[in-house]
Amino acid sequence: MSLQLYNTASRRIETPELGKLVQLYVCGITPYESAHMGHVFTFLTYDILQRYLESEGREVRLVRNITDVDEPIYVRAKELGIAYTELAASETELFQTVMRQLNLRTPFAEPLASHYIEEMSGAVQSLLEANVAYKLDGGDVYFDTASDPTFGELSNFSEPLRLKFMADRGGDPGRPGKHQPQDFLLWKAVASPADPAAWITPLGRGRPGWHIECTVMSSQLLQLPLDFHGGGMDLIFPHHECENAQSLALGQKPLAKHWLHVAPLGYHGEKMSKSLGNLVFAKDLLEHYSAGVIRLAMLQYHYRTGGEWHNDSLLRAEELATQLQDCMAADCGPAPEPFRERFLCALENDLDTPEMFATLCDYAKAASQGKQQQAGAGDQLSKLLALIGIELL
Repeated sequence: MSLQLYNTASRRIETPELGKLVQLYVCGITPYESAHMGHVFTFLTYDILQRYLESEGREVRLVRNITDVDEPIYVRAKELGIAYTELAASETELFQTVMRQLNLRTPFAEPLASHYIEEMSGAVQSLLEANVAYKLDGGDVYFDTASDPTFGELSNFSEPLRLKFMADRGGDPGRPGKHQPQDFLLWKAVASPADPAAWITPLGRGRPGWHIECTVMSSQLLQLPLDFHGGGMDLIFPHHECENAQSLALGQKPLAKHWLHVAPLGYHGEKMSKSLGNLVFAKDLLEHYSAGVIRLAMLQYHYRTGGEWHNDSLLRAEELATQLQDCMAADCGPAPEPFRERFLCALENDLDTPEMFATLCDYAKAASQGKQQQAGAGDQLSKLLALIGIELL
């Protein structure tokens, strides 16, 4: 069996056509809050995919950006009474520390949006010159979505739903003067000298819009089209739809061959979010559980369905980890090959991590019953766990 993955754009499970070099761009955090388990769930999905592709002998270049130019950072920094740059730097450092502690692969690149302002300004200028963008009074620049007849095809949402998502996710569909409600911000003019988050460019003093940041950083660091582009499901629209539209308008190829999105984790009946105050932070869990146990707990949720986070998931993972550790310490257990085959089939079947977890549980159960004891089985089990980045000490 070869790797099968759901493609958001085609809305079906496909076999990606991949070469020896695989390019993957994952939208990273906006650094104004510590990494919570919703973040971990998203980035762990791509880490598992990367490790699988590397096990096939491919080189994987994964770029995971840091959106350190965005409105929520300025709001949070003002609340805390600190410079936005200080907040962004401290939260970025904490995020990167947590990712290392959870044994995620170090990205090929982890660009800061603030380091690509000149390139972003140039891209916006190119869109203006191509007559697919326009300025409003005051200097803000918007993308003209009417210029792209394919706009909306990636997400496949109805126009009313797109407008709702745009309003909920940082857009301004009701702003007067825009040509169409779905037109999105490319460049925000900043006249007030009291606003420090601004740069002097040929467009004037201001800062880039959210969507142009990833369009520019992905094309600067990787070759288009990307093999995979992804992030959380909440990014399908408007963020990824807008990214793709900009890429096409800039004369580039479609941004990605395959779009891969991760469902949210909920807590207390709602998606984890700062506004709801229902966040479970990875740094707090790491004080009580090992990285291996946390990664095992995450396997119980499928990336396309997510689910409600329960501490029971950690307790089940902790119990399983103990059983697997016993198997590896004894280096004797059930013949691993049938379990390994089942495990790999689940991995290749749209990253079916719940089935992978169930396979490990069945292995531990067979080991406890003393079935088909085989010397060296513990070493094989350790290698299987290492395939998805789980180390049990």
